[in-house]
Amino acid sequence: MFENILLEPEQEELLVLLVEAGRNVPQNKRESFWAMESGNDTVISHPGFARPPIKTYKSNVPFLLTEELLTLSQPRTGKGKFEFEITPKGFKYYEYLKQRITQPLHRVETEVRSYFSTSQFQEKHPKAYKKWLDAEEMLWKSDSEQQLTVIGHLCREAMQEFADSIIRQYQLSESSVDKAKTVIRIRRVLNLKKESLGQTEKPFLDALLPYWGTVSDLIQRQEHGAQKEGKPLVWEDGRRVVFQTAIVMFEIDRALARSQ
Repeated sequence: MFENILLEPEQEELLVLLVEAGRNVPQNKRESFWAMESGNDTVISHPGFARPPIKTYKSNVPFLLTEELLTLSQPRTGKGKFEFEITPKGFKYYEYLKQRITQPLHRVETEVRSYFSTSQFQEKHPKAYKKWLDAEEMLWKSDSEQQLTVIGHLCREAMQEFADSIIRQYQLSESSVDKAKTVIRIRRVLNLKKESLGQTEKPFLDALLPYWGTVSDLIQRQEHGAQKEGKPLVWEDGRRVVFQTAIVMFEIDRALARSQ
């Protein structure tokens, strides 16, 4: 579908930045991107940017407009000001980019995903992997609040299934511990295996438990739509819980493997 679209790396990065900025604003408060040409650059403002405004080479936005990935919502004025929005095609192309990105800046994320994709991990934790994969795939397809809460639910289930599989792997009694109490379950396994590790790795295992608990709290917030804070969920919340769920399961599984 997108084979005929040829973007420069800088243009791809700009589109990714724009889509993620747009998704970082609650849907009922969304607005167009404001742009102004200044010399050889275009300065773009939007409340979804982490550090607004941003600058890009002045031909990048017009090129994305030509490819119909963006559309003008306010025509250019004589002073070089204009407004634009991302088209449905632009969002679809963003999904396409995310599916094929293998650049150096994404090596850590790629390594974690590759580790999850190995038959060894999937055989040990098949249910956890499936729940996490469903959440990760959903992340790139939608940013509705309903979808974001589903992502939180899937990540919570992934952590529960992961804790369940390692409890069974190390043959610990689980009948007295509720499946939802993952911190207690993870603590039991880590305490069991700490003595098998060196002095430098024990503190790391100790640190993994509060890390697990913090990620679990983030997921609970996500699943309940941040009702306690009264602050709407945005795409960045979904990205955070999906990535952190992967990282904490990755680190615990690797650490336990070293204790064999």
